[in-house]
Order: sequence, then C-alpha cells, then structure tokens
Amino acid sequence: MKTHLLIRFLSVLPLAAASGCDSGALMEPDAAPTAQVSRATVGFIFDSTALATPPTGSIPTTLLPGSAFDAAVLQRSLVGTTEPFSQAEVPVGTRFDMESQTWKIERDPSEGQVLVLNKVGAGPETPQDPAVLQRNALARLHRWGIPTAELGAVRQVKSFTQSEENGVVEAPALHRHKTFVMRAINGIRVEGHRAVVSHGPDGSFQRALISWPALARSGHLLRTRLTTAQIEQRAREALAAEGETTGNVHLSWKYVPTQLSTGEWALTLQVAAVMPPVTGTTSTEEPRVIDVDVSAVP
Repeated sequence: MKTHLLIRFLSVLPLAAASGCDSGALMEPDAAPTAQVSRATVGFIFDSTALATPPTGSIPTTLLPGSAFDAAVLQRSLVGTTEPFSQAEVPVGTRFDMESQTWKIERDPSEGQVLVLNKVGAGPETPQDPAVLQRNALARLHRWGIPTAELGAVRQVKSFTQSEENGVVEAPALHRHKTFVMRAINGIRVEGHRAVVSHGPDGSFQRALISWPALARSGHLLRTRLTTAQIEQRAREALAAEGETTGNVHLSWKYVPTQLSTGEWALTLQVAAVMPPVTGTTSTEEPRVIDVDVSAVP
C-alpha cells in the first residue's frame, strides 16, 4: 500500500516587508528581540521593542475594491483566462462556484475570500528561480487590484510530498512553490488577511487562496493614546485574566478586522501579547497569543 505525506514548508527566500511601524512578519516568539525589556512585578518580562513607533497613518487612498470579487474580474485579472465559465445554479451561503475547462473558482464576496484551482495540474519539475516566482505572484495580485499600500510581509517557500510503500520511504518530491503575502496597513499586519499563490514544479500557476476583503473608507480605529507603560500594564492584566503569571512576552501592533453593516470591513488597533512555545518531553504547546485592548481611536 502506498501513502503520501505532505511535508512542511522549507523557506527559500527571506521576508520582504513594507516599511512602517511593524514589518507585519510572522514573529517567532522564542526568537523575539531581547533588547529594551521591562520586568513586571508579577514575573512577566515584556519586549516592547515593536511598540517603539506608535501608528500614525490613515487608511490608504487606494484600496482593493469590492468589485474585485466580481466573476468577470476574477476570470480576467486574477486567473488571466478567456475560457467560458459555467456558474453553479445554487450558491452555498454567500459562496459562488464556477468552472471552465481548465479552472475552478470559488468566491465569497461577503467574506472577501477566493479560491482558484488549476484543474489540469503541473508538468514535470524544471529549474525555477524563487525570486521570479515571487515577482510573478505579486504581479498577479497587483493585476487583480491589490495595491502596494496594502502589502505587508512576503514569504517564499517550497512544499514537498513524500511517499511510503510497504515500509519503504521514498525521497521527498517538490510539490509547490508558494508565495505568502500578508496584508498590512501602514506596515501593521491585518489579522487573518493574506494571499497564498502557488506555482507547480514547472513554474505554472496552480492555485490561489485569498482572504482579503474590501476595507471601508471610514469607521476605522487606527491609533491609541496609551503610552508603552500603560499598554504593558494592560497586557499584564490581560495575561493574568487568562491564568498566566510569568514568562517572556513579546508585544506588537496589529489590526483586527470587523465587518460593518455595509458589508465592508473596518480595522481596530490592538496589541498582540505573544508568549513563547512550551516544549515538553512528549509534546509542544504552540505560542500563546493574548489580545490587548488599547482603547483605539480614529
């Protein structure tokens, strides 16, 4: 019997990030900077380096429009095909499905989500330049309508599969080149919003999984009047409320999206208090993230 296992990603390019208060990069808590820390009386050690520059920017003038989720725009600009599509007769909730000879698209304009699948599949592996694949992925997202002002960290990785037959494990085989693009406003990461563009081993466009809903022009709470010391105190209280009493804590800005009655999404500034993972003899506990209210204002 032959089984297949998808292996975790191997990073092949460093992060590229937009400038601003926070790079938007995925922070590894145990690798967080140790400079400029303050010790709390209850045992927390705060790293507030990422809070050094408070958010001051406003919502960019150019944003991804809600019309980007229209069927014709997705076909023409994101997929880049002129093939005729057939629509599913009955939508699943707010999700609409459509297919052509080569492509399948699932779109949910309300949630700002899109899934694109190449039904043909990729060809044999050929030499690829990861930097070129990353540029191609970003160019595809730009054509679709994501402006530079909404781009945060970008990570280029490879994924592999590995087969096992009758107890014999085969060598890993390249499965996909993946470009992870995080959404950020003024350099601050928007929680939960990202695009993943996948190319096959032959460099062909194979898949896009996107969560990038249209932002409102108003209604955002992008700043705070609290000082770093006040935020640390709020973080201390939030951690204690969750049963934590001691440990290293990395603090960083983030925007949390909330859907408005108009269907658009507004952002609220918060601080993420991240504690490092805990590794035991039989298991590893993932990094714990506690949200800290900073009394955000427009």
